[in-house]
Amino acid sequence: MGSISKHFKIQEFVPPSIYAQYGDKSRWFINPKLVDIAEFIREEFELPVTINNWHIGGKFQERGYRVPTTTTGARYSQHKFGNAIDFNVQGIPSPEVSEWVIASFATLNGLGLTTIENPSDTPTWTHIDVRWTGMDELLVVNP
Repeated sequence: MGSISKHFKIQEFVPPSIYAQYGDKSRWFINPKLVDIAEFIREEFELPVTINNWHIGGKFQERGYRVPTTTTGARYSQHKFGNAIDFNVQGIPSPEVSEWVIASFATLNGLGLTTIENPSDTPTWTHIDVRWTGMDELLVVNP
């Protein structure tokens, strides 16, 4: 099992400790808008998108949901609310992906995207989230 969408497994959105305890119910920890956005990005680029890869022997474990007690990231990071992902698109430099996210905001906002981390602060990954902002424009945050 483990599939959460056409191209993603739930393990890609949660750390090993959550998956070990909740299995496929780990989806409870992820805002479904993130899955839709990740799937849209995967389809648009027609390339693999890496969020977490611990389940296939990779090093990424906390690029989706983060448990509240983790020391990774900010105290009230959107990751800890299941509202954020960090990701890479295979073979595409992160600054280019971030530029595409910004240029595609109107479409991505329709899927729930509200926020991107400042691309100058995230040169090796792209951070997006779906927090409620009450704004019509893309919120750019600094880590």
